[in-house]
Amino acid sequence: MNNHQNTSNVDYQQLREGRNRVYFMSQGYKLAGDLYLPKGFDSEIIYPTVIYTRVGTQVKEQTGATYGNKLSAKGYAFFVFDPKNFGDSEGEIRNYESMHNMIPNTTDAISFLRTLKFVDREKFYGLGACAGAPYICNAAIGDARIKAVATLVGNFDAAASLFGAYPKALLDQMLKTAAEAKQKYYETGEYETAPIFGGMPLPPPESASKAMKDAYGYYYLRAGQDKCPNYSPYYPTVGLPVDPARVFMNQAKYFTTPFLVIAGSEAFTHDMDKEVYEMAAGEKEWFVIEGASHMDLYDIDQYLDPAIDKVDEFFKKY
Repeated sequence: MNNHQNTSNVDYQQLREGRNRVYFMSQGYKLAGDLYLPKGFDSEIIYPTVIYTRVGTQVKEQTGATYGNKLSAKGYAFFVFDPKNFGDSEGEIRNYESMHNMIPNTTDAISFLRTLKFVDREKFYGLGACAGAPYICNAAIGDARIKAVATLVGNFDAAASLFGAYPKALLDQMLKTAAEAKQKYYETGEYETAPIFGGMPLPPPESASKAMKDAYGYYYLRAGQDKCPNYSPYYPTVGLPVDPARVFMNQAKYFTTPFLVIAGSEAFTHDMDKEVYEMAAGEKEWFVIEGASHMDLYDIDQYLDPAIDKVDEFFKKY
């Protein structure tokens, strides 16, 4: 039996403008997603549709909710989902961030969306932010169902972010901890967790990097566990804080899908965004939000609104 067909049936009578909870199957697990629908939604009309791959470690109620509300207001059906192990989705190692889950989960989410009668299969787009950028690009490079892709502050090289961000002694200790945790999980089914942001004092000291201060501002003050209870600031030590497999630098030279890369002028991801843009092989556009740091493009309207306007303008071309 093909368990991908055991998707919970969507009741079109129950769908409304705004946020709707739906479920689909992937890798034998039931995954939860939020479908944001335009004002005056009518299931007999077809709508341009966006699938969004969220920021690493996030749940669908964080950037997905912000982007979903903004893009559905522009007439799109917008879908964000909790991948396996996160939020309201099934999966036993909770909050385990893995490229090897996200790509098949995303592919199945695309297939699920295209079963819905109001989804326009010809105007079907991909959007990813931060870690979601290499996720959606890795999915789209082999999937012609996605007609165009836009990314915001893409963290396209997780290997560089991981191995370039930590002193060797600390990195060696992290690798040792992960190796021991993998063995323990295999033998016992048990695993420990560790803080995603390490031992960062809260709030961060004045000497902390801007990226760390911005992370504190978003994940502890604006959209953390108190406002998004399904979000966890802990990761399982069977993995690493950043999955080094989450890279798109090598594949970008083969990427022919129409591509919009949006960077923040002050974002720590700016240079890797520029490098991926320059490597991409197809029709492409480069757009910089002046003055924006990486996490400003998660939810700060003065920076995010012009980015969303640009995404809308770009998608309308395809």
